[in-house]
Amino acid sequence: MKNVLTMAGNFALHAASSVSGGETLIPIVGLLKSDNSQQMQRLVMGSVEATAIGENRITELGDEYKGGAFIKDGIVTLDTGKTDCLIIDVKFTEDTSKKVQFLIPYRNANHEKGFAIHRLKISEADGFSPEDYDWITNAFFDGLESHPESEKILNGQYEDQAGECNSYFGDQNTEFSIDDFNKLKQAPFLIFFLVAAADGKVDKKELTEFIKVLSNPELLEDALMNRVITNIINDIPTMIADMASRELDYISELGILQNIADNNLSEDEANQFKISLFRIGKNIAEASGGFFGFGSKISKEEKAALAAIALCLGIKL
Repeated sequence: MKNVLTMAGNFALHAASSVSGGETLIPIVGLLKSDNSQQMQRLVMGSVEATAIGENRITELGDEYKGGAFIKDGIVTLDTGKTDCLIIDVKFTEDTSKKVQFLIPYRNANHEKGFAIHRLKISEADGFSPEDYDWITNAFFDGLESHPESEKILNGQYEDQAGECNSYFGDQNTEFSIDDFNKLKQAPFLIFFLVAAADGKVDKKELTEFIKVLSNPELLEDALMNRVITNIINDIPTMIADMASRELDYISELGILQNIADNNLSEDEANQFKISLFRIGKNIAEASGGFFGFGSKISKEEKAALAAIALCLGIKL
């Protein structure tokens, strides 16, 4: 198990090196084979699909592997507020009931103070006792220190505790207040209900298409949309239920989204984010199909909803 943890630490430092330069982390699956050789797989796909596939790959390991690690980017809440974080899940073929999850909080490279990595945390240690934490941590650190970039990052860019973090610093190189970012997280769901319920009901095909479109690589090319989806992928059912229970003034909500985008992004960045929202609506509308798959795929009501989205967001084509 120690070798698996060391492998996980090595790939975790590789991920830290990637985000230290401001890059968007492509989720990583690290594998330790039976001959102790390492294998890395990058999950170049939508955030939702990558999470599902990554967790599945380290859960269903064959006998040719000793264990695996799935590394993704996320947001965690610390005493000082919310901050960016590398999340590392480690599982073992030797005992599938055991799992360790490490958190490596970091300050985003786009912050005015630049990139910094913070103190390692163990958030889960299923099947282990507290007495095991020392050797678990030491094995993981051996992997961190074995990476060629370890000296630069662990020594040169390390700050023990995260500083005050009352806003989000995303790939779009700007910051949002907590309230504004929460509105942005609700945006895909707002578009979904505006279009799907335009004909008076939300059907299963539209819901399936909504979940599918959130994994569309073309949609995730927009940095802010990628960031938003990364933060909602684990809460989709909850957020759908919450939005469905509320009476929304869609015109007002769309106007708020337009202001948030226009006030925090460049004109081109804001427009690209709005276009990404429009694409979500268009894909959902096309999912309803028409009668037996024939006729216009988008109803008059759905066309009106899409027109309202474009107008209220101020999309420039």
